[in-house]
Amino acid sequence: MTSITFHGGVGEVGGNKFLVESKKTSIFLDFGKNYAREKRFFEEPFLRPKDEEHLLSLGIIPNVPGIYKGDEKEQGIDGIVLSHAHTDHGDSIRYLNDQLPVYCGSVTKQIILAREFSGLSQGDYSIGKCLKVKGQNLYERRCLKDFHDIQSGEMQSIGDLKVVQHCVDHSTPGACGTILETPDSTIAYTGDIRMHGRRQRLTDGFVKAAKKSKPDVLLIEGTNMLEGRMNDEDDVQFKAIDVVNRTKGLVMTGFSNADLDRARTFYEVAKATGRTLVLSAKQAYILHSLREFKDQDFLSLENDDVAIFLKSKKRRSPFELELESESGYDIMEADDVRGRQKEILMAFTLYDMNETFEIKPMVGSSYILSSSEPFDEEMEISYDKLCNWLQHLAMPLYQIHASGHARPYELKEIIAEISPEIVIPIHTSYPDLYADYISDLDVKVHLPKDGATFQIS
Repeated sequence: MTSITFHGGVGEVGGNKFLVESKKTSIFLDFGKNYAREKRFFEEPFLRPKDEEHLLSLGIIPNVPGIYKGDEKEQGIDGIVLSHAHTDHGDSIRYLNDQLPVYCGSVTKQIILAREFSGLSQGDYSIGKCLKVKGQNLYERRCLKDFHDIQSGEMQSIGDLKVVQHCVDHSTPGACGTILETPDSTIAYTGDIRMHGRRQRLTDGFVKAAKKSKPDVLLIEGTNMLEGRMNDEDDVQFKAIDVVNRTKGLVMTGFSNADLDRARTFYEVAKATGRTLVLSAKQAYILHSLREFKDQDFLSLENDDVAIFLKSKKRRSPFELELESESGYDIMEADDVRGRQKEILMAFTLYDMNETFEIKPMVGSSYILSSSEPFDEEMEISYDKLCNWLQHLAMPLYQIHASGHARPYELKEIIAEISPEIVIPIHTSYPDLYADYISDLDVKVHLPKDGATFQIS
């Protein structure tokens, strides 16, 4: 008999870790960082867990023998099936044994590695490392984890389980829904999903495949159960063009580094308003790492109206040196931006604000915030800090965003179309509301508790 044990992602947004066990095989669907639990004890980057023992003792990661670094017990599971690259779904794999297989799409793998190579060092708890090539300002990038690529729509066997992932629309490319066939049941898992982005057809494809599989259980997200905002990417583009056209100085915008659809949207905004899109180095490095995926139509860093901003500092990081070494890339520093403010639309977050002392935004500049409004105390503090900077710079803020998650009626339509035997709402702070909202559908609803095991009969 197949079972699912919930080690996060129920009654909360993020931290997804769902242990699926058949008679012979055990896998986790996602192994994400639980921000809400970690912030009760830690304050990044100054106070962070030193190793997995800290997180285990605090009950933040599951106590499953044989899966973590340094654990000499026999390997406790057969792998991790990862839905996408967002940290609340995959970041805690850094604590796992390096030989434990991680199954995901190649785009997801590259985004994870690019983000890590361009971020703060995690020491021994890295997913990949940059190693200096002797005598040169070049670095070898190495993946330390045992990643296995899953092609969208192709079946992957893991023990007695059959796994098929289908790409879906979300706010990062490579996101997938998963269909998992066990010897006695079928489970469909949406991961994070939406139907109002530029890749809606991908979500449609997953829904059709999930329906065809006749799942016994559907694990489906519900992030926006009380936040069903109606903007889509076309709305973001239209409204941003209006703001940029009315701005006489520099335009700055803040959005997630891994939201490449949003990067494409602001590229279209820049073209429509006669400006150059200037990306941050970290955003550019993700695109640089995905340049081999020609069929994905990612924004090209070699476009004439795209540039990369490098911060002023004495020593470049390995990923910045790699970007500088590409002859086709247009590199800009603060002096370049300062002299061309009326011609630039610049990706710029709170953590870049020290650069404004060199850029000196002119009177008449503006800021477009194109990410979620603050939904917890930690984000509220960062949002307040951003507003303090903008007040100092005399820059008004415009909130223009489209969510990476499905609206409530879209979720209900997905459930009705797939028609599973049992629906389990996950990745939502409002599971009871969710259950009531879909109570008129011909499905059973199960609301699990954290740490509980559900047997699929």
